[in-house]
Amino acid sequence: MAIQHVYTLDPITALAYYCQAEGIEQNELLLVGEGAFLKIYEVKSSKLIAQCRVFNSQTVHGIAVQGDQGPGDGLISIWGGRSFTILDDVDLKNIISGDKTSLVSNEKVAPDWLLACAISPFDASGGCIFITAHSVALHVLPLDGSKQLSVRRLSSPSRSILYSANIVWTSESSIMVAAGTVFGEIEIIALKMSISDSTESSEILFTFTGHEGSIFEVQISPEIRGPDGQLTRLLASCSDDRTIRLWDLSPLNSNPTDPPLTKRLLKDTGFGGVVPDSQGMLSEKLCIATAMGEHASRIWQVKFITPKKPESESATPVNVLSFGEDSTVQQWSLDGWSKASSDSATQDGLGLEKLTLKPKATLTHIKEFSHHTGKHIWSSSLLATGQSQSRLATGGADGAVSVFDIFLGGQKADQESEQVAHGSLADELPEPHRYPRSWIKSLDDLVEPLPPPAIVEEPVVEQAPVVTESKDGSPEDAEKSKKKKKKKKPPAAPKDSFNKYALVGPNKVLFTTNSGRVVVQSTAPTDPWLELSLPAGSEADLKSYSVVTGIPEHGIAILAGANGKVYMHSPSRGIEQIADLKHKVAGLFCISRPSQDTLLVLATLLGNSEASVITLRPASLEKVDVQIIHLPPAFVVTSAGEVYDLIILGSRNGKIALYNLDAGANELIVAIDESFKCHDAITSVIRVPESFEKPGHFIVTARDGTYAILSAVVNPLNDDDEALIVVVLVHQTSLPFGPMIEGASFCGTSLIVHGFRSKTFIVWNETEQREICRVDCGGAHRSYVYSLLPQYGGTYFAYTKASKLHIHEQYHPSHNVLKPGGHGREIKTCAISPDQLFIATAAEDTNIRIWEYDDDHDEILGDRLQCHTTLRKHSAGVQHLQWAPYSDKIHYLFSGGGCEEFYVWAVLRAPGGALGAVCEATLDDLSEDRDLRIMGFDINAMSNPVEVNLAKTESMYLIVIAFSDSTIRGYWYTKAEGFEKFGEGRYTSSCITQIKLMVTADSGSHILTGSTDGHLALWTLGGDSEDDDDDEGEVAKFSVTKRIKVHQSAILSFDTLTIGPDGFIIATGGDDNAVSLSYLYGDEFSLRLTVPSAHAAAVSGLGFVAHSHDSTTQTGTFRFCTVGGDQKVKNWEFKAVVEQEQGEFKLSELVWQEAGVGDMRTTTNVPDAAGLAVFGGQCGHMHCLVYGNGMEVFDA
Repeated sequence: MAIQHVYTLDPITALAYYCQAEGIEQNELLLVGEGAFLKIYEVKSSKLIAQCRVFNSQTVHGIAVQGDQGPGDGLISIWGGRSFTILDDVDLKNIISGDKTSLVSNEKVAPDWLLACAISPFDASGGCIFITAHSVALHVLPLDGSKQLSVRRLSSPSRSILYSANIVWTSESSIMVAAGTVFGEIEIIALKMSISDSTESSEILFTFTGHEGSIFEVQISPEIRGPDGQLTRLLASCSDDRTIRLWDLSPLNSNPTDPPLTKRLLKDTGFGGVVPDSQGMLSEKLCIATAMGEHASRIWQVKFITPKKPESESATPVNVLSFGEDSTVQQWSLDGWSKASSDSATQDGLGLEKLTLKPKATLTHIKEFSHHTGKHIWSSSLLATGQSQSRLATGGADGAVSVFDIFLGGQKADQESEQVAHGSLADELPEPHRYPRSWIKSLDDLVEPLPPPAIVEEPVVEQAPVVTESKDGSPEDAEKSKKKKKKKKPPAAPKDSFNKYALVGPNKVLFTTNSGRVVVQSTAPTDPWLELSLPAGSEADLKSYSVVTGIPEHGIAILAGANGKVYMHSPSRGIEQIADLKHKVAGLFCISRPSQDTLLVLATLLGNSEASVITLRPASLEKVDVQIIHLPPAFVVTSAGEVYDLIILGSRNGKIALYNLDAGANELIVAIDESFKCHDAITSVIRVPESFEKPGHFIVTARDGTYAILSAVVNPLNDDDEALIVVVLVHQTSLPFGPMIEGASFCGTSLIVHGFRSKTFIVWNETEQREICRVDCGGAHRSYVYSLLPQYGGTYFAYTKASKLHIHEQYHPSHNVLKPGGHGREIKTCAISPDQLFIATAAEDTNIRIWEYDDDHDEILGDRLQCHTTLRKHSAGVQHLQWAPYSDKIHYLFSGGGCEEFYVWAVLRAPGGALGAVCEATLDDLSEDRDLRIMGFDINAMSNPVEVNLAKTESMYLIVIAFSDSTIRGYWYTKAEGFEKFGEGRYTSSCITQIKLMVTADSGSHILTGSTDGHLALWTLGGDSEDDDDDEGEVAKFSVTKRIKVHQSAILSFDTLTIGPDGFIIATGGDDNAVSLSYLYGDEFSLRLTVPSAHAAAVSGLGFVAHSHDSTTQTGTFRFCTVGGDQKVKNWEFKAVVEQEQGEFKLSELVWQEAGVGDMRTTTNVPDAAGLAVFGGQCGHMHCLVYGNGMEVFDA
């Protein structure tokens, strides 16, 4: 059967905007290169509208459209490696309509690796220019009336080996090329050509030195107006030295008819070569700015942002974007660029003006964008959407495509206006603020400053003059001595500052000050901030100390101070007292009870083991009741919530307590899941919406960087009328930021979590696994208030920084995800669940992701792989994953990797159709240094999980683990008892790479291992000594009974297939590029079959696909797939002759089956393929999942 490609989730290696005219508007399309495929997304709807294969096997590396913005009426160039193809608008329309699904027939091959391409913006007949890795320019012209292309090689003044290049058409017949070399130099080359008579010329204009590493990217700016008022261009470059440099190309405009600006000078190549003085001086003069430090690793790309239409007189503002290995985009501003007047300039020996920079310009960091996971942003495209704003698309190694708006200078020009600063989420706006806005206000900007204290004048009493002695002993009048004293300054006004914040609307804040004032944000345009009055006689109750909380859905706030009085603010009644608790209030927590149309306000008291629950009715704003509850010992309340009419309190030490207010003031008897552990304060308790059809579920967040989903179940006791509450842990995992996780809320079906990482406030969509908002606020130790704007998925964040009020409003997520991604690092292992529904992957990012594959429709467009959950617990790379059945609703997932980390995860369905996972156990049998890596393991369930569940007994699992010191250990595992070690053994000095439990009915259980010496080894599970039973404290010693050499070097992959009651076929792939078959019968290796050069590189993945049996000929046909470092996926078929001797079922011969080569192999675009997994689809297909730096699915 032919191997057919089905789905790709690979690194995004090329992006380009293409604007398609639709009447008077333009429809923005984004052309995406992923693997060998071109995918077309509609930006406005975020939908994938078409895809087609571009090359047969080559990955797409670049896409260029005609004109800077892609007007939609010209050529499109796509290239990768040495392959390229040219499309026109008709071809694109055919792809979008579905009439064309492959461009492989149009693939052309260049003589060298292609680095860059630019299409003539003047005329489609001008064709395009390619630059190769050896600094050769290729002029490609489409021939009229056909799909044929004319390729002409242009003369080149340089043969440097290049890492990067950028091309700009300066006229219909001339181009400028910036070429970044391997040895850290940048060459600026001018090429002129004539299409009519094929004449051409070329020259090197500049050679810039200064970088101390290979040049990863060069970018020539559009024409801008320099500080001298003249049109010029800049060059941006980034290098392996992790610096960004800007170079001035204005000398090109000084006298274009002069001879070349630099002489052809003999020089050494390579780093540390001798640079001619004139060349070094030139580079030093024209390098106007250098920056480094914001990226955590290497920088791959740079791009310019300039106004869409530069002004005619003033200097053009310039921003630079840098794209890094750390998967971030950094925005920089060019500041302080100035030059001396040309009148005072002199000429040097090269004919260049001696430019005097005063001072040298600087690149100032403005903003950071982090919209990808893992490492590397490989591609980007910028589209100008306004005079000072652009839309940036980025593609990363995680396979995601993010689109977001970016502004010249870092922010929208009018966002500091008073109207915007004081407005709220206004109804008069035609669109709910597409762009975020921020502003800063001091307290004096919002309310009148406090008056200075009154000066009390003392009455003056006439007295006789007093005579005192001066320093020299002579008498001195006291009046004269008073004049020498300094005059007293009048008393200054007391300094007031912001204290606490509360929300009284989605984006309406109330705050208190240290002097006890209460101020609320107003919608009145004339008076945007109003100071409120406390009841008479209580004006000083909130002075120096206050506690506030808001209920924005009802527009009210609760306030309390040190004397125990509790107040409520509402727009209709102002501030009124609702309770007097007689003690200092430590915290206020609001709990909504929709089922009873009431609000509960929990007030905790400082140094008191009791708390007061105030019941309010929000419709009438009236107090209903005040009830006292008793807190557990040393229980400091940090959060509160409600589920099933139960009040749930979270504490500073990570514990929870449950109350039923209708049953009394004491804590309920609760059985809490032992797996639930929080190591710091629980910051929020929220109910899971009932629309999820999972009643009784709630979520807690904690300052240990985790969140958990729990379920409260009420079970009646047999011997008592009191109800026992059972709290079951459904899901708990760490978040990608933190550890200060401060709260959570739901926006539709998405779980939104917010908190702090270092000095940054972050809002995270855990359901979609993406960041929504990021604000550099200075860290968690400050007063702040946050609100989710659920209508638009935005955020409102007010906080104190440097004694000022900062407010950030954002009405949409920070970026739009056109295409979700995955790990962003190399996937090392993959496992398929027993029911074939879920795929678990683990990568070098130490995360485990659980996916579900959708193959209901053959022609489905979009994302077939949907990530349900991400597990973050491993601190080192995960080496192996394996599923095992536990019950009809729960699966076990075992994971092992570096630092001897071995975890048992219980995976089950969670609210909203998601998956929950709980780390049920951790292997604690560790070596002294804990420096071993788990190379592999195998699990065998020793009983039927369904029968075990019905019998209410525990499943038992037999586990064998191979470590990097060539040892293997055996354990029994049960949920109640954990791990119990029963055996161990040591191999030779070769490292074990594969391990498998071989359990048979007749021959018992054995262990099969593969190792770096190319041998398969069979182990016994116990020693032969008769005294083994007497040594209860000793574990059994595993020993090797049989060995067979199947590869010349390491065994990298293997799979087994059971044949009869006592036999196994073992397929192995090795580092020697070979594929081998072995037959194990009982404890003997009896047959072997090998293909020496199965792949052109190491065979890294292997899996059996299908098998059948012909009873008439007593033969079985078997198929398995392999993948190698040569990026080939191959399908192998062999026959096994079966015979029966004395009732025993046995194989007597293995024979390879001949098949068509074209049908049995294909190419994968997954770089560094680490393995292959086989799973069955819902439509009856068998799928092969190839994983490495990405994932691809094939029908096998």
